[in-house]
Amino acid sequence: MNVCPHCKKEVSEGSRYCSQCGQPIKGTEEHHIHKEKSGKKSKRWWPVIVPVITLIIMTITFFVVYTHQKNVNEEVLNMKKQAEESALSGNYEKAEKILVQAVDRRPEFQVLQSELNAVQTALFLSEELDDVEKQIKENQLKTAESELKKIQNQIQEQKSRLLVTLTPEANHLESRITVMKVNDEISRLSTVDELAGKLNTLSGLNLEEASKVRKKINEKIITLSTKKAEDALAQKQYSEAIAIVDQALQYVSNDEKLMQLKERIKQEQTAFEQEQRKRLEKAMEQAAEDELKNKTDALEVVEAKLTKDEYGDIKVTGKVKSVATQIISTITAKYDILNEKGKVVKSEEAKVYPIYLNPGDVGTFEKVYYELDDGEYSVKITEMEWLVE
Repeated sequence: MNVCPHCKKEVSEGSRYCSQCGQPIKGTEEHHIHKEKSGKKSKRWWPVIVPVITLIIMTITFFVVYTHQKNVNEEVLNMKKQAEESALSGNYEKAEKILVQAVDRRPEFQVLQSELNAVQTALFLSEELDDVEKQIKENQLKTAESELKKIQNQIQEQKSRLLVTLTPEANHLESRITVMKVNDEISRLSTVDELAGKLNTLSGLNLEEASKVRKKINEKIITLSTKKAEDALAQKQYSEAIAIVDQALQYVSNDEKLMQLKERIKQEQTAFEQEQRKRLEKAMEQAAEDELKNKTDALEVVEAKLTKDEYGDIKVTGKVKSVATQIISTITAKYDILNEKGKVVKSEEAKVYPIYLNPGDVGTFEKVYYELDDGEYSVKITEMEWLVE
């Protein structure tokens, strides 16, 4: 409704004159036109304002959702990091718990499920390693070794860094099995080379048990080497005895017992060599004496006599004994035949038989004379000749 500017009464909208006072209503048309124009202007802004407001609402909504999702992602990534740290420190139970929560928050993240699977595998293998350790304690080494090999293969097949803490544990158990197997085998080994091979097997193992077994092996090397060297020493095989000790010292260097044994072997070797030299010198002297004797005094006259038979013939016989140290041969006995006045009436010689005489053998000689005058005669050995073989 419009108001008359004259009487202030209400007039119908669009009236050009006031029904009360009859005065023309000035400005009504202009006012109406202005009002109509103003309304049209307001309606033109709505197509712009509505999309803007919608965009703002959508932007705010998107921002809120994005911020929330971002916070969830950050939280899940942080949980993943915590789970990895726990797994890498060996706390697989805690890692599993965290990853289960993370998967619930972001089930579409395949990496979370993969890590959860790896952690659960690690938990299973950890329990298997505990069983292997029990088998080791019960000395079921073959079973433990077989099971451990399977576990190690599974760890390699997984190729997950979250199982990294299982590798040292598996290696530790493998070392324990190796040490126990070597320890069981020591009693059956009887040579230094076999024992040295077991030392090589234990090399690089820093276990306390490995140190004890190495000590045990070293002690057996010392015992075996000492006995073997003593046996060689008893047989005067000094070089062999020293070689045996030196071989043992390669594995148990600076062992006091072996060092003392080596020194004693050297002393006995020196004494033996000195005695050998003395014996050799003495033998050479004896050989010289024997050679001189063989050349100058190899025979001893056992008997030399002269007899006359019933026909008046004179026979000279004799026996000689070899006191030489070698075989002598071609022996000739030279002698004089003396009359009753001691005058040499004949100088003769005779061959001794057998031709060869060994040391200690006795040979004989004889010769008959038909032309000697009647009388009393005697015989005297004047010289012996021989050859030394």
